[in-house]
Amino acid sequence: MIGEIITARGFFGSSAPAPVSVKPWRYELALAGGGITMDGGAHWLRPLRVWLGEVDEVVAVTGRPLVEMEGESLARALLRFQSGVAATFDTLCAGAVLGLGEEFRLTGTLGEIIIERGYPGRLLLFDQEHPDGEVLKDNLWDGDGRLASFGYELADFANAVLEGTPLAAPPEYALGELRTALAIYRSAASRQWEKV
Repeated sequence: MIGEIITARGFFGSSAPAPVSVKPWRYELALAGGGITMDGGAHWLRPLRVWLGEVDEVVAVTGRPLVEMEGESLARALLRFQSGVAATFDTLCAGAVLGLGEEFRLTGTLGEIIIERGYPGRLLLFDQEHPDGEVLKDNLWDGDGRLASFGYELADFANAVLEGTPLAAPPEYALGELRTALAIYRSAASRQWEKV
């Protein structure tokens, strides 16, 4: 629908939660293994990898605007994929309120697809026939949307355990998210491009 993908953007973000008396596990570096990039951001790296292939190298900066989080609560990265396509990847957990925006933007030779952030979220197509955008799905949380995706994931796992069916994505595939997150951390420290 949008032709060959030229570039993309992924954004995972949430406003900082209200202070609590007990530190959440994900704020502790030793328990979480990283900050927001490793925690929620990995779920946004996966679709970028599915759409664009494997990440080859990254250049990134990180920060800690949410000082209660021991790992980074902000990361901004430029990802270069083995396919040659470049994408931006942002993660954020900070601020009292975040406005509307997009989780993903895929720009192709024939148009763009945007997946909106928040509830209910929409899937939009922009092309020559729909320069102001066509709504492909107006509520990403209903029916076969986001909530259903957890059911597909659990059913896939259950079938693997109970029937020996191969997983749709083997565990080794998820290492791509880990390798990318670790390269983001190395790049933030070295201030240079890092191989994944």
